[in-house]
Amino acid sequence: MKTNKAFIFAVFCLLQTQSLWAHDLAITIKTKLDSGKIAALENALNEVSSLLPSKVKAGLPSNIILKIEKLSEHQFIPSDVCTPKKEVITLDENLVVHKQRPFVYGEYDKFTNALVLNIPVLNELAKGRSASGRITCQHKSLYDQAIATIVHELTHAYDFKNKNISNTTEFIRRADFKKGLLRTKSKNVEAMRSADPYELVNIAEAYAVNMEYFTMDPEFACRRPAMFDYYKRTLEVDPFPNRNCSMNNTVMMSTNAGFYPMKLDLSRVYRVDYLLAAPGKELSSGFGHSMFRIVMCAPERFDPITNRVIPATPYGPKCLDDKLFHLVVSYRANVEDATLNYLKGLFGGYPSMLFILNFGDVLDEYNRDELRDVVAYPLNLSAKEKEDFINKVLEEHWNYRGAYKFFTNNCAVESFDLLKSSLDRQDIQKLSSVTPKGVLEDLDKLSFLSVKSGEIETYKARTEQLILAYKEAYGYNPRDAKEDKKMIQKFVSESSSAGRLSSFNKFSEKEETSMDLHTEVSLMKKRLVVASSYSVMEQQILRTKTSEFRKKAAEIFMNTKDEKIKKLMADSGAALKQDFKGLSSSGYGVPLKEEMLTRQDMDQKVEASKDTLANLENTLKEMMPKEFAILDTITSNIGIFNEKSLSIRKEYREKLDLYTKQVIRNLTLDDVGRALLINALTSKESLDKVRDLLDRNLVSEREILDVKLRKIIQESLGN
Repeated sequence: MKTNKAFIFAVFCLLQTQSLWAHDLAITIKTKLDSGKIAALENALNEVSSLLPSKVKAGLPSNIILKIEKLSEHQFIPSDVCTPKKEVITLDENLVVHKQRPFVYGEYDKFTNALVLNIPVLNELAKGRSASGRITCQHKSLYDQAIATIVHELTHAYDFKNKNISNTTEFIRRADFKKGLLRTKSKNVEAMRSADPYELVNIAEAYAVNMEYFTMDPEFACRRPAMFDYYKRTLEVDPFPNRNCSMNNTVMMSTNAGFYPMKLDLSRVYRVDYLLAAPGKELSSGFGHSMFRIVMCAPERFDPITNRVIPATPYGPKCLDDKLFHLVVSYRANVEDATLNYLKGLFGGYPSMLFILNFGDVLDEYNRDELRDVVAYPLNLSAKEKEDFINKVLEEHWNYRGAYKFFTNNCAVESFDLLKSSLDRQDIQKLSSVTPKGVLEDLDKLSFLSVKSGEIETYKARTEQLILAYKEAYGYNPRDAKEDKKMIQKFVSESSSAGRLSSFNKFSEKEETSMDLHTEVSLMKKRLVVASSYSVMEQQILRTKTSEFRKKAAEIFMNTKDEKIKKLMADSGAALKQDFKGLSSSGYGVPLKEEMLTRQDMDQKVEASKDTLANLENTLKEMMPKEFAILDTITSNIGIFNEKSLSIRKEYREKLDLYTKQVIRNLTLDDVGRALLINALTSKESLDKVRDLLDRNLVSEREILDVKLRKIIQESLGN
């Protein structure tokens, strides 16, 4: 058979330079390859072409050169890609430095418009998807890792050709990056559930890595809903409109017992508030604290018309009363070494995480424990903006772990960035307040909220209640709000349990009696107020001391050298291990429903740890006998104070009933009085007149309900 020289020449040219036109990617190969490798590349580029959005393909530079080069010593993509690798530096016998780089898939050179693939990537493509090895991370197979490499590098080409889309303010916010003086770097320094750690290297890599998952992973919309929305909107396409995954709206609410799963159901979100806690006395809280409240409606509500419990839809202002279901979104320093070190706080030594808290717990923390006001400012968000905010909260909650810094990356900065990264609004992007009050002023300036709104809710600290209790129990003479608060704090900190008990005993021994029943009831009510005030103050002291000793205990445990205690702590930690990696079995971003531990799983963990925690508590008592003794005496005081209060209340109720019956009986002695009492049985107005005659300070509706008062009247008239 004669060989056609023209055909041989054409094949030779094809082996030298191939332009692949079976797809719509203008790519020219500049490497000699055999026919099998050419076919593998052709198939891969066909697949990549089908994955890339039309807008990306149209925006690619023309005549991209594709090169196959040796970028590592591997023949194929290593199967241990799921294990993080760092650059290894070694010295040989001649003291020559050798650097072993982590595996490199490929790279795009914007100056030569060249896409370079590592030889192992091409070899993996030549093996085909069916023969490719499976992996547990990223794209789940080595073949898809190779496909993702081409998508990734072409995304760099698209990004560069279109004036660095990745460097726009909107994407920087979405990806949790921040512009610095010299470069843009990731705030998410220790991402908990990253799709690929390479996305944290720089903003361009973040854009390319997320493009991989947007184009290749049908679950991307469920795992990174806010980021998916960005790509869908800017690239004008949904790659997988028929995806099977469903959005998991579970968050892990932080409680004293650990993390508990809660549903953050968008359909039940009535509104979102900017939540501001007043400044505290510590340096770390001196500017206040920025948070958000998600006003979640109760899942069901009693319907008086049908006399049934029904789903609480449509939602409205009544949801403000459903405080048990309200959630608080709060960036906090996750202080794992127990006490907050100011230098570490200044220089970013603490990780910042997005905690989800129960609104009631937050009010207890600020109003009761720290005596700080909390104010809720409703945000003016559209339905779409609320959805975007909730989606970003889900992403941040499951993946974000930044560096907390008092002045540059504190709660105000983090909260403001969360709002900026959630919303497609340019007016908010240029503002950069670093204090909670500054954020409030900026939001007011842009009409996100109004500081003059009639819907603002203020939750007052218990300071006034404690001042009143301090005055009644210990004879304190109020001066001004600032001085009063200092005096309360000093008393809580410095007074002794024995001294407070002695004061209470003196009060108990002093009995006041009167021949006049009305005066006796009045004196008894005052005694009840005083006894209750002792109890209120003692309970506040118990809360404060418990918090102080808890921090001290954590310090002792963290610094102990006792091996027995270390083992006990390790066992306790294992029994109650509830970090975010332990809460889901696999995947990245927001875990899918099947990856989540259930509430039952969490309860079983807690139950299984009871013995271990009991041992830990006993050990703690041995190490801190003085502190536990103080708590025991405070608890004993509360028991004594409450017992006396109950005794006084019982006697007071009896005397109050006698007084009420006596006055009403006297009213029955004349016609005018009897007429008033008869009318009071059916008329609220007449009943109120009876209360006026009885002394409303004693016989208020709170002390004696209308039903009981009418019963006493009826009995008196019957007699």
